[in-house]
Amino acid sequence: MKEKIKFVSELLRVKQWVKNTFIFFPALFGGQLQEFSLLLNCLIAYVGFCLVSSGLYILNDYLDRDKDRLHPKKAQRPLARSKIDRNVLTSLIIGLIAIGLVICNQVNQSVLTIAVIYIFIHLGYNFYAKRVVLLDVAFIAAGFQIRIWAGALASSIFPSVWLQMCVFLLALFLGFTKRRYELSTLKDKASEHRSVLSHYTSYLLDQIIIICSTLAITFYGLYTISFDIVHRVGNQNMVYSVAFVIYGIFRYLYLVHVKKLGDEPGEVLATDTPLLINVLLWIFYVGFLLYN
Repeated sequence: MKEKIKFVSELLRVKQWVKNTFIFFPALFGGQLQEFSLLLNCLIAYVGFCLVSSGLYILNDYLDRDKDRLHPKKAQRPLARSKIDRNVLTSLIIGLIAIGLVICNQVNQSVLTIAVIYIFIHLGYNFYAKRVVLLDVAFIAAGFQIRIWAGALASSIFPSVWLQMCVFLLALFLGFTKRRYELSTLKDKASEHRSVLSHYTSYLLDQIIIICSTLAITFYGLYTISFDIVHRVGNQNMVYSVAFVIYGIFRYLYLVHVKKLGDEPGEVLATDTPLLINVLLWIFYVGFLLYN
C-alpha cells in the first residue's frame, strides 16, 4: 500500500503543489486572510490548480520520459522507470484537468479563465518554449505570475505591482538556478536531456542569476516601503523583512553552488532546515505586522 501511495504521489508530483501556495499571496499581503469567505475561495482555487497542474505534470513527464532517463534524479520518475498504458494516462490527464477546471469555476469564471490560460502557457512551454533559450524560463516564471492573478481574482484583492514583479523575478531566479544545476550536473549529456541547455553556459547563467536575485531583493524592498504597505501596517517595520529575503536567496545560492542542489526548488525548501526556518520566520514576521 505504501508503495502505491508513493507511486501516485510521485506521478501527481504532490511536492510541486507548494508552488500553488502563491494563490494565497494577494489575500495574505492584503491583510484579509482571516476573512473566511476569501480564504475559502483561495483554498478552492488552490485545490483546482493542484489538480490541473498535476494533469499537466503527467503530460510533461510522458513527453520527456526518454530524456528523463538520462537524468540522475528524473530517471526515478514513475513514467521514466515504469510503463503505463497510454489510454490510462490520457484518461488520467483529461480527468485531472477537467475536475480542476470545474473546481476553479466554483470560485468564479475569472479564476476558471486564468486556469485555462495557465494550461495554454504550460502547453506552449512543452511544445515550443522549452526549446528556446531564455524563453523557456520566462514561460516557467509566467506560470507563477498566473498563480498570483488566480489568487487576486479569487479574493478580489490585487497586489502591488512591486510584489508581482518580485514574484516574477524570484521565479526567474529559481528557473535559471535549475538550468545552472542541470548544466553542472549533466555536463556533456546536458543537451541530450534538455536541448536548450546547449545554448547556455555557466558564466551566462551566473550573470543572469545575479541580475534576477538583485532585482528581486530591490523590488521586494520597494514593496515594503510602498504607500499601501506603510499605511496598512502603520509604520515602516515591514522593510526589515527584507533581511529574510536576502538570507533566503543567499542560502539558496549556497545550496546550488556548494551542496549541488537546485533541481526541484520545492524539495530544496522542504529538506533544507535553515531555509525552511527562514521562510517560516518570514511568514510569521509578515503575518504579525499585517494581522496584529
